Parts: sequence; C-alpha cells; structure tokens
Amino acid sequence: MRSLALLLGGAVLGLGINAARPTGVALTGFEPPTACTAAAAEEAPVIEMTPREASSLCGQSGTLFADTRTAESFEAGHVADAIHLPCDMTASGAEVAMKELGHAQTIVVYGASTEEAAEVAETLRRRGLKMDVRVLRGGFSAWEQEGLACASGPCPGCAITHKQEPSP
Repeated sequence: MRSLALLLGGAVLGLGINAARPTGVALTGFEPPTACTAAAAEEAPVIEMTPREASSLCGQSGTLFADTRTAESFEAGHVADAIHLPCDMTASGAEVAMKELGHAQTIVVYGASTEEAAEVAETLRRRGLKMDVRVLRGGFSAWEQEGLACASGPCPGCAITHKQEPSP
C-alpha cells in the first residue's frame, strides 16, 4: 500500500512539474513527426554567400556557378565559367543543364536578385540533387560592384536570335 501511494504521489508530482514548465512535454495533441530526422536535416535553408565568399570558390574542382538570368543578360556579362540555367528554359534545355550540374559538388546559383536565385536553388534541391547548393547574395549586380571576374559573349546552347543589320 505504501509503495502504491509513493508511486501515485510521484506520478502526480511529475505531471505537475511537467505542466508548469514552459518546455514541458505536451501530453495532449501529440502528433508524430511527418519526416524522419535525416530528411529534415537535408532540408536546411540554402546558404547565401557574399560575392567575396563566393569568389573564393572560383576555379575549385567540383564548383559550378549557374546564371539564372535571361540569355541576353548572360551574353552581356556573367561570372567567368558560369553555365546558363535560366528559369524559363524548355524541358529539353533543362535536361541538358541538369547533366552539366551532375558532376558538381557545389553549385552557386545567381540571378538578377537574391530571391530569383533562391527560387532556382530550392527547385534544384527539390529535384533531388545531392550537392551543396548556395545562392549569391545580391545577384550578379553585387558581383559586378565588387569588381570580381566577369566574362561576356554568347551563351553556348542558348538560342538567341539576333536581328541582322542590312549590309551596306
């Protein structure tokens, strides 16, 4: 009888302390997690990098820069050795680009803005790419303002039609 009283008293005391603590265990409304902890860890937010931080990755084996802007913007100027990965590409163009991304261990995505690049980075992660996907904070304009290495010229694989000036 005495042990039963001690057991009940301890249970009531424990429940009371649990209820009083702000971080106590919820005893009602418990819902099991919808994803296992390993998958949740993979869904960490995409890391944003400043242009200076990103430039330290230039030329490193396994690192690829991906430009999400239009073909015209890419042609006007882009991060040296970047690939073109526009948001509006066709399904066949996306397949080609995904093959190019397949060998990379780290992809730094940039666009006209941080938000534009972040959307593409999240899409890449949802497609199941098992690599480190990062975003260039401030977009290409921030890269240019820092005076970092740029290139210009036609985009390989981009179908840009230029209006030909009539010959004199």
